Amino acid sequence: MFLGKVAFIGAGSIAEALIAGLLESGYIENDQIAISNREDLDRLDILHTKYGVLATPNRQLAITGSSVVFLAIKPKDIAVALEQSKHLLNENQLIISLVAGVSISTIKQLIGNENMNIIRAMPTTSALVRKSATALAFPDDVPFEKVQIAKRLFERVGIVAKVEEDELHAMTGLFGSGPAYIYYVVEQFERAAMALGIHRDIAKPFIQQTLIGSITMIQETNKSPLTLRKKVTSPNGTTQAGISVLEDREVANSFLNCFIEATVRSREIQEEFEKINKI
Repeated sequence: MFLGKVAFIGAGSIAEALIAGLLESGYIENDQIAISNREDLDRLDILHTKYGVLATPNRQLAITGSSVVFLAIKPKDIAVALEQSKHLLNENQLIISLVAGVSISTIKQLIGNENMNIIRAMPTTSALVRKSATALAFPDDVPFEKVQIAKRLFERVGIVAKVEEDELHAMTGLFGSGPAYIYYVVEQFERAAMALGIHRDIAKPFIQQTLIGSITMIQETNKSPLTLRKKVTSPNGTTQAGISVLEDREVANSFLNCFIEATVRSREIQEEFEKINKI
């Protein structure tokens, strides 16, 4: 059981996913969680009703007494949010930033304290079902016990790995955005099922089972996706006919360019933020 309290600045999808996953894990109770959002009061009401957490526009009420503070806001809002909140933050707290494209050094500058303990994390919304893949980046001067707190929190909602801060751009482009790519593929399965006359009530569970079965095969057989794909692909068979279309359309290159573009955009967000805020 987590012994402290946590506060979320921001009430978006990733904040809700983490709250739901942590509560489901039993590692933390709802009276240990506070969430603050200045603008969307209806959203706070929804989260309070749904999860029983303290949800308030009063940042002081949310942050005071919290040992961990999550920054769960959009990059464009972080400068204002930290300006309004920095007097409530202290060096004993662990600040976990979920904000894409804003560096630890920049966050320290915005808070005005180089001694703050800050870890950047890139989880996914799959934390909601405790299946997130979370990348953590932090400088060497963050105390071991603070790092362990972050790891334990994110391990309750999925897997965790430490990366260098500069690697977070690629981790964001590949895995932070990854669920959206998978959902996009599922959308195409559904679209094809409709076009081919398969009833939705049959198609939906079959699509899900196909995904689950494929992932389980990768996990449990210890064979590469290439090997498994070749086992399904008989020469001149139905699978080969479908794969040929993907190869003709250079879908593999499209996926690669998708990942690259998302990674580039993460870097651009950082550069844009630093330029606007003269950092």
